[in-house]
Amino acid sequence: MRLISDINFKRPQPATLIALLALFVAIGGTASAATGLLNGKNIKNGTIAGKKLKNRTVAKKKLSKPVQKALKRRGGPAGAQGPKGEAGAKGDQGPKGETGPAGPKGATGAKGATGAKGATGARGANGIVSAQFLRVDGNSNFDGGDGTVTLLLQGLVSGKYAVSANLSVMAGGSGQISCSLLDNGTTVDTVRWDSKAAFDDNGIHLQSVMTTTQAKLTCQASVSMQVSNKSIISLPVS
Repeated sequence: MRLISDINFKRPQPATLIALLALFVAIGGTASAATGLLNGKNIKNGTIAGKKLKNRTVAKKKLSKPVQKALKRRGGPAGAQGPKGEAGAKGDQGPKGETGPAGPKGATGAKGATGAKGATGARGANGIVSAQFLRVDGNSNFDGGDGTVTLLLQGLVSGKYAVSANLSVMAGGSGQISCSLLDNGTTVDTVRWDSKAAFDDNGIHLQSVMTTTQAKLTCQASVSMQVSNKSIISLPVS
């Protein structure tokens, strides 16, 4: 057996409530024709159909409060969307966000075009382009006690040179003969020769690379000597 508390009572629909009300009105109309007075007692339950009621004749205030509440809860269909409202005023600027992490290094760009050629610089001073040669062919006689004797002195334009000096020497007896090449007074090469007897002869060659303005050839001897074929050649080098 099911208890009344177990039975599910459904809420009556508004249409059902309106039909019942119309039924009461219809029954009341019939009773009025017979007796001249119609009320709810004269209407038999279930005798008036909703289609017997005239459209739009039952006002809302004639409905019971439960029916009014039921009608209020049931919303009509959604209306058309209204027009877009005007834009609101611009808001204040927010605080500055934290700096994000550095991005990866970008690819190297293409090589730029070569720039225009610059102006030609001023012409430099003329350099030395040829060998400087000095030669004396005559004989020169010197005694052993004459000390250091200058045989040749060559003036040069300041620069770097490969210098070579040559001479022939004949001794007047047994002794030592020494000849040197000097760069602006500084000895850069020396050759010493010991003669054994009179009329001994020898060719002497001296050379050096030096930056200078003057090349000089000198000799000194402990015995008399005769010098010939003296020469200095200076070749400019870079």
